[in-house]
Amino acid sequence: MIKKILLAVDGSLTAQRAIDIAAELAGKLDAELFIVHVLMHGRPAAELVHMAEVEHLVKEVQAVVSPGIEYVTGTYPEVLRGDAADPRSARIISVLGEQIVARAKARCTEKGAKNIKTSVRKGDYADEILQAAEEFKVDMIVIGSRGLGILKSTVLGSVSQKVLHHADCSVAAVR
Repeated sequence: MIKKILLAVDGSLTAQRAIDIAAELAGKLDAELFIVHVLMHGRPAAELVHMAEVEHLVKEVQAVVSPGIEYVTGTYPEVLRGDAADPRSARIISVLGEQIVARAKARCTEKGAKNIKTSVRKGDYADEILQAAEEFKVDMIVIGSRGLGILKSTVLGSVSQKVLHHADCSVAAVR
């Protein structure tokens, strides 16, 4: 019986589909749902920058990072594309992660999930997802089959592939 589900989110299109599936499962099975996001390390993928612009997350992030200062078009995407060691980039990436998790939680609630907990982590993507699964003692992991990485030619992303190979529970890789 599935009583605990871990949902890994990164803001990608496949993660959006994974959100709907995990929420529906959690709602129907009355399962606990743990939403996990691992912060981007190194230089953020172009897809994250584009998604942040399209989803208007940049304005939301700006309101948290620089409250009271009017948003200037282009400012935060430029910082995101810059040096990962820049403290502004690290703060923006952190707030983006929190926004991604908040949106995922709201969507899961809309889809019928009731008992939802969230976690934003730092580290290797797959390792952090696997560690969260072990820590929360989940019965299933739901993850997008491909995330925001550069290599779109692979059938299965490296993170989802590593999770599939090393998880001690069932894994649903969503396309």
